[in-house]
Amino acid sequence: MNVSVTNNFDLIRLFAASQVAILHGAKHLGYDNDFLQIFSLFPGVPIFFFVSGFLIYGSYDKSSANPKPIQNFFTKRILRLYPALLLCLIVSILSVWHSGYFQTTDIKSLNFVSWFLAQSTFFQFYNPDFLRGYGVGVLNGSLWTISVEIQFYMLTPLIFLAFKYWSRYIIYGLVLIFVFANILNTHLNETETMIEKLFTVSFIPWLYMFVLGALCYKHQQIIAYVMKVPFFITLSLFAIIYYYTRNLGWDNGINPIAYIALLALVIKCAFTFPNLSDTILKRNDFSYGIYIAHMPIINYLLYIGIEGALGFIYAMILTIGFAILSWYVIEKPSLKLKRNSLRGY
Repeated sequence: MNVSVTNNFDLIRLFAASQVAILHGAKHLGYDNDFLQIFSLFPGVPIFFFVSGFLIYGSYDKSSANPKPIQNFFTKRILRLYPALLLCLIVSILSVWHSGYFQTTDIKSLNFVSWFLAQSTFFQFYNPDFLRGYGVGVLNGSLWTISVEIQFYMLTPLIFLAFKYWSRYIIYGLVLIFVFANILNTHLNETETMIEKLFTVSFIPWLYMFVLGALCYKHQQIIAYVMKVPFFITLSLFAIIYYYTRNLGWDNGINPIAYIALLALVIKCAFTFPNLSDTILKRNDFSYGIYIAHMPIINYLLYIGIEGALGFIYAMILTIGFAILSWYVIEKPSLKLKRNSLRGY
């Protein structure tokens, strides 16, 4: 079994994106539904970071065989990331304009251009003062993870070299250091100063999640070990760990110990019936569109006063609609361009 090709990561990413969208929609639109809180047991962002580590490291591993590995790798990443992101930015601006919000606030051209450039480059976590009165006060707060992902991309060539030349003890020691950074960010970072805020959106508290994914790609015997454990035992272990650590107040609802148990579940789902994703999705990937578009849609509905169950339903329908449009009009053609213009995937 070639785990780098045959897997259910597309389905897992779809679940992770939907988890984030569903919980954000329920929270911000005031849709109180206890059933939906089940999704909080499986936090989408940490799952994304692990899957990204596995797939992005694998992408660089393939690019390393190219005569220009760095150029090959980053061209693929740009073509995957930015076309849909720019579409979402334009649609987001149009939605704010359509809501009438721009007519109620004074916006200086320089501030708008600065924000637009930040959103379309790698400072997606920046939110200007002129948007503080719109919706929840941040047009697309979920995009802080895009900034983190871009940092992961930039670090991937270094991680590749570290895995190649450093001993496993050094690697594991560094992973523990970044786990400690995550703990510090959770319990000591009050995000009041600029440095504290920047630390939260830096790679430092989250890198261990990405590196664990890369390690699973590099050492695929880890996957073989996990696959030997019955699913029921894996799920039970995660449930027990989560239960006893759920009140510790961790970032994104997961602590490092529970995260390891969650990753075992992700691996089990990724490589049990590994053709399931292709069978269901036919290699269509709507997860990115769902993730990047749901908050602008939620904010639009909030501002025009559509909330509760109706607002939640509208938010999910519009988000899915954008994801389908983005995939077929922007993302899929970009992927074809990537495959046709570059050697390797």
